[in-house]
Amino acid sequence: MRRTTAVLLAALLAATVPSSSCHTARVLAPPPALRAASVAAFAVDVEFDEPIDKTSAEDPTHYSLYPAGNPGLPAAIGSATLVDTVFSRTVQLIVPGWLGTSPDGADYELASTGVQAADGSPTGSRRTVFRTGLNYSQPLAQLFDIHCNACHGPKRTSGSYRTDSYSALFGAGTSPTPNLIAGNPRCLLAVKTKPRNSMFIQGNLSYLDSDIILNWIVNYSARP
Repeated sequence: MRRTTAVLLAALLAATVPSSSCHTARVLAPPPALRAASVAAFAVDVEFDEPIDKTSAEDPTHYSLYPAGNPGLPAAIGSATLVDTVFSRTVQLIVPGWLGTSPDGADYELASTGVQAADGSPTGSRRTVFRTGLNYSQPLAQLFDIHCNACHGPKRTSGSYRTDSYSALFGAGTSPTPNLIAGNPRCLLAVKTKPRNSMFIQGNLSYLDSDIILNWIVNYSARP
């Protein structure tokens, strides 16, 4: 009886004490209600913190996009598409007016209204500010710090590869070729962080995180 009690107590403790996995500390933080990021010169990804209803999510009138602090200058949104095949949380907005004249390095505000959650409940009005374009300095450095550096940093260098600096990302690790090759969607960093692949799962990435990494490499040539 005592042995059974001891086993049960040990199991309970194991369930409540964080694992020693290098990812554990980062898994616990809840995602923000709304995130947004450029993924191309004329496209913005919007991520909700819950699965959303496809019909309401794909209505472009449910979104507004304008320079931060200046709602009187909205950008026209041509289409909205639910692109997230994993969690049904990410919508891609196409902004036709940005073709060839995209703002780069500018702060924009994205607002959503009228989008329903997958269960039919309203998500209300949500807002977020993001900087157009993708650079290592923002937002990639923070993304790698949150999701990757615990396993690929100075304390632990899994696969002999580090993600905690811009130059380190171009390293080869145990691969015969560099993990990051600017402009190449088939380089290891792009492939392993795609939905359902190894680093997507181990790094606890969202669809938006994966899309940011891929499009920083491809559409923005992995710029610093």
